[in-house]
Amino acid sequence: MKKRLSVFLCSLFLAACSTTDVVTDFNPRANFASYQQYIWAENSGGDKLVSPFAIDAVKAAFKDQLVAGLYKEAESLQKADFIARYYVAEAADTIDRSPRLGIGLGSFTGNFGMSTSVGVPLGKDTVVKNIMILIDLINPADKKLTWRGSLVVELDPKDPKANQAAINNAVAEIWAQFPPK
Repeated sequence: MKKRLSVFLCSLFLAACSTTDVVTDFNPRANFASYQQYIWAENSGGDKLVSPFAIDAVKAAFKDQLVAGLYKEAESLQKADFIARYYVAEAADTIDRSPRLGIGLGSFTGNFGMSTSVGVPLGKDTVVKNIMILIDLINPADKKLTWRGSLVVELDPKDPKANQAAINNAVAEIWAQFPPK
């Protein structure tokens, strides 16, 4: 019984720590099996408010995923099977609420219950910066989008190494959805 309870609590904790889900969309007529060589889109990059370090980290992580998938960079647009584009946009910030101490009063008689509670903050709320990573694959012949994956990632304002790891993980999560099933 204790083992089941600890597994349940661990699962609950991990679910609470999870980020948003990867969102994908694609052209069902695209032949993803033929994709072998890519070229970078000239309009890759990010919003001006997003750190250039985060944008560079997304490109590096995306390139690592392409290399790991055995895709090669083409010498020219004519030799490319797809155009790889990444974009980093500022996403809505979230507020990490400080721990709160709850004080409650209640009265329970018979089948009727009533209670009140007051939360007293034990520290300051923290605003967490978020970015959205978009990865697009584009058909070089007609310049139309064939596949898109996106994910919102929380950034740590004080730890660039943690941000690099979060971006690497996010790009890997997005790329794990390609090719579509």
